[in-house]
Amino acid sequence: MSEQPPQPADLRPSDADRQVVADQLRRAVDEGRLSLTEYDERLRNAYAATTYAALQQVVQDLPMSAQPDGQVLVQLGDISVTSTTIYTPVGPMPLKNSQWTIVDHWTVERKIPTWAIVLAIVGAFVVCLLSLLFLLAKETVYRGSVQVTVSSGGRSHTTFVPIYNHAQVNHVHQQVQWLRSAAQ
Repeated sequence: MSEQPPQPADLRPSDADRQVVADQLRRAVDEGRLSLTEYDERLRNAYAATTYAALQQVVQDLPMSAQPDGQVLVQLGDISVTSTTIYTPVGPMPLKNSQWTIVDHWTVERKIPTWAIVLAIVGAFVVCLLSLLFLLAKETVYRGSVQVTVSSGGRSHTTFVPIYNHAQVNHVHQQVQWLRSAAQ
């Protein structure tokens, strides 16, 4: 009698196989599909799994998240773009003929920096009232986000990129401009 070869589900998973499942569990927590307690329990089960079947059982009720197949060329918020595909939480979209829009939702505020307030108070007690001149110092603070929307293949997704300085605003605008040219 000949022995039957083992079925793929009965083979032992590698550490790399377990890491793929661990990454899928982490994304499920980030998406709000699992609580931290359930994540911890499933992660322990994934690393204890001795067969592919047991490993897949850990994530059988979770959707497979689309992950970029190639090198990510541009990352804008939760949008990843490779040379041919746009990956979003609503699913992958073709880069070709995609439409990109960008809307600024940020403000610029001039304020007294914290260090100037501290130096003015400490200096007023130690040196003299001239230290109050520190209160004339101003810094520029950027607050808000840039809204980026992509539409392609009958799908649409919007992401908000937080803004902390003017160079970051310019960078996001340049990335969207490059994506518009790559989409043609």
